[in-house]
Amino acid sequence: MATAAAVLTLLLFLAVIRPAIDRGGLGEFLGIAVLFVAILLGERWLRSR
Repeated sequence: MATAAAVLTLLLFLAVIRPAIDRGGLGEFLGIAVLFVAILLGERWLRSR
């Protein structure tokens, strides 16, 4: 199971994250990542109420 997770993480990095950084820059990628984490935390907060 851990091997599958490692392979999928590597594929995610090579297919999604690296091209996104090359096209838009690291700042844009980090902005999207922060937005994604904020949405996840907001959903968790709403479910805990």
